[in-house]
Amino acid sequence: MAEVAEEYYHVYTRIEDITEEDDRHLAGAKKETRNDLTIIIPENPFPEIAVDAYPPLKFSWVIPKKLAAMAFPRHIENLKFLINQGINHLVTLTAGKKPPVDDMPRLRWTEIPIEEFQAPTVEQIGQFIDVCKRSDKNGEVIGLHCRQGRSRSGVMLACYLVHFHRFLPDQAMNVIRMIRPGSLVFEEQEEAVGRYFEYLTENNPLRFGVSGDVMEEFIEVAKDATKKAS
Repeated sequence: MAEVAEEYYHVYTRIEDITEEDDRHLAGAKKETRNDLTIIIPENPFPEIAVDAYPPLKFSWVIPKKLAAMAFPRHIENLKFLINQGINHLVTLTAGKKPPVDDMPRLRWTEIPIEEFQAPTVEQIGQFIDVCKRSDKNGEVIGLHCRQGRSRSGVMLACYLVHFHRFLPDQAMNVIRMIRPGSLVFEEQEEAVGRYFEYLTENNPLRFGVSGDVMEEFIEVAKDATKKAS
């Protein structure tokens, strides 16, 4: 009886240093390639190499020069990157966990604490919308984050599009998913956006809903601005 040869899956790994010439924001970090997968770790594992600023994980613009989102900005260099992008107001959604904002007096900070794995309430969404209104009057640019920048932040971002740009909930969520893949994947998050829409449209004669062209334009503008920031 012929023997069947065992098949093995081989992982080929290559690690390269990212230099100033490659990317001034990520200089000193590593680029790890595993087969066809490339992983960028935006940290400074080489303390002898000075790094002034680099983006938080999952940073992207949603409304260029007005609203950006990201994962938790853990390092002072992350906050310097935000300031370099023109962001001067950081909104934190993580309960009990604070970015190093005390070391960055130029960065205004607002906390709307939401427990992990919980969707924002209508009241908490209203708090965020009020922050956005005041920031717009003051000429501030907002950076928003939770832990991964996808769930709690995704709800807030979708509600932002509903409130300020008259998107329907499904339209808003689909645009955020395109701009920030991995966002709004759970039913309770979709329901939170729907509840805010119901609250906003109660006794409200304004018409909601935008064309597909408007949705595509939002996505393209956001992606282009994010590409330029990286």
